[in-house]
Amino acid sequence: MSYICPLCKLQPLSHSLTKLSEKNGTIYYYTCPSQAILYYDIEGILNHYKGVLSEIPKDKEWIWIFDSFGFNLTHALQINVAVEIAKLITHNFSTNLKKIIIINPTFYITMTHKVVMPFLNETIKNIIEINYEKTTSEEAML
Repeated sequence: MSYICPLCKLQPLSHSLTKLSEKNGTIYYYTCPSQAILYYDIEGILNHYKGVLSEIPKDKEWIWIFDSFGFNLTHALQINVAVEIAKLITHNFSTNLKKIIIINPTFYITMTHKVVMPFLNETIKNIIEINYEKTTSEEAML
């Protein structure tokens, strides 16, 4: 059974993390925080991430496509959200995380990236790719 976020069920797009597809045994997830209505909802976002990512089979790797399109000062000011997601991924979901691909990077995502770095383990720090050329999730999956 697929996880359904209770807040997103009531108000679609409350949060942003969805499974895109599975390709060659790797599962691709996509997020675009600027498209989330409740981009500031730490508890709801963490529960959403836990629910979605808990469905990853132990024998599968996953790639996280982080779309920074529209990520601006309003989103960057929610630094606690970014820090808590970094902690969650590091402590609970980093074992089979293959890569984090940041597309459409903005000045504010670069700033946020620097702030969350101390909360990431070395493995995750080494698999982050900031990609200035790919602008869609489809391009990122190539």
